[in-house]
Amino acid sequence: MSSDKPKKDKGKAIQKAENYQLQVPVQHQFTPLAFPPLPYKQAVTNPTPANDYTLRFTEHLLLNSCKSPPPTNIIASIVQKSFGQHHFATDDLRKSQKFYELILVDSNSISLTHTMDKYNPHQVLYSKYIIRNVITAQEWTKPFEERKFSITFTPQTYNYNDYKMAWYRTFLLQPNLHSWFFNFHEQCSNTLPVWFYHWWTMFGCLTMLLPAEAQEGWTYWLQVSKLDLYMKDVQFFKNFNVAWIFS
Repeated sequence: MSSDKPKKDKGKAIQKAENYQLQVPVQHQFTPLAFPPLPYKQAVTNPTPANDYTLRFTEHLLLNSCKSPPPTNIIASIVQKSFGQHHFATDDLRKSQKFYELILVDSNSISLTHTMDKYNPHQVLYSKYIIRNVITAQEWTKPFEERKFSITFTPQTYNYNDYKMAWYRTFLLQPNLHSWFFNFHEQCSNTLPVWFYHWWTMFGCLTMLLPAEAQEGWTYWLQVSKLDLYMKDVQFFKNFNVAWIFS
């Protein structure tokens, strides 16, 4: 036997789109509560006891420490499970390594040459990469301005944040077997954005790897250059056209 009595709405608390409508704040007329400060003596003599959260938090940190590095033969499978085809974490699957590579090529920031495997035309053996220009925020003018690619691509546009990210993600191409030959173009500007010096700490060359004949020049450069310390190694490689290999 059916009943016409309306059923209780169990979903009345479910969020709807209307709940996200921006509301104009109304100034309330209530007086804020004021609590007397806790005396220093009382705070010292009666400290807050340790709770389960503190203990679990400490244990969590210890459990995240790695006892030994994984064997190299399983690194590829770990990367595949963690990042798929990207080799990096992304919140937009359309922004692939090719997307970031195209940003640098299309903006004329780099000259890029891929050397393909003659036995496997789809396999890149190694790449040559010449840094022509690094666009600064001042040159971009509006950091959220969307620029269009000169060809049809998805996504079709990119902003300055994408441009900066391109310098970090372009070179994550088959990192387990790929290598990049880097060099600065002779006409590349000496004015580089600060974030590019951070990029150098990840993809640039360590001066300790310089051959003996170049070490003498580096030592002299350190003494006579008036640049800030964080700029000296980058500008040394640029001004003296020193190439390096990143692998």
